[in-house]
Amino acid sequence: MSSPAQVRSTAAIEAFRLALVKFQERVQNAIDSLDGELHRASNWVEHDRPSHWKSQTHLAEDAVHQAKLDLERCLLMTVAGERPTCREQKAALVAAKAHRAYCQEKCEAVKRWQRSFRHEQFEYDGRIGQLRRMMELDVPKAQALLKTIVRRLDEYQIERPPEAQTPAEPVAAPVSNAAPVSAAPRPAVAALPTDDTALNTEDET
Repeated sequence: MSSPAQVRSTAAIEAFRLALVKFQERVQNAIDSLDGELHRASNWVEHDRPSHWKSQTHLAEDAVHQAKLDLERCLLMTVAGERPTCREQKAALVAAKAHRAYCQEKCEAVKRWQRSFRHEQFEYDGRIGQLRRMMELDVPKAQALLKTIVRRLDEYQIERPPEAQTPAEPVAAPVSNAAPVSAAPRPAVAALPTDDTALNTEDET
C-alpha cells in the first residue's frame, strides 16, 4: 500500500512549474542559437569555401598559362644576337605554379572538411534530437501534470470536510450544599433475659 503524499505547500509546486517553463525557454533559445551557428558553418563549408577555392584555382591556372606565354616570348627574343636569360619570367612561372598547387591543396582540404563536417553534423543531429524531443514533448507534459496537481490540491482544500471535533470533557456532577439526609432509625430490639428468675417466671406462666 502506497504511503500518502506529504504535500505541505502548493506554492512550491507552482514555483517548480514556473522554473521548468523558464528552463524550457533557455534550452530552446540555446538550441535555436546552435541551429543558426550550424547553418552558417554548413553554408561556409558546403558553398562558400568550395566556390572560393574553385575560383582561385581557375585564376591560378590562368596565371600559370600566362606565365608560360611570357616565358616563351622572352625565350624567342634575341638581344645582340643572344637570347636573354628570362629569369623574371621563369620565377613568375614558378610562383604561378606554386600558387596553383596551393589552391588545389585547399580544394582538397575543403572536401575533407565537408566529409568531416557532415559526419559531425550527423552526430549532432542525433544527440540534439533527443533534447529537442524532450523540450517539445516531455517538458510540456510535465508542466501540464504539475498544473493539474496544483489545481486538484486547490480543489481538495476547498471541498475538504471539516476536521473532526474532539469529544467534550465529561461534565462533573453538581455539588450540593444541602446536608445529607440521614437514614431512618431502626426499631430497638428488646434485651434478652439473662438471669434464671426471669426464665422461671416465664415457665410458670
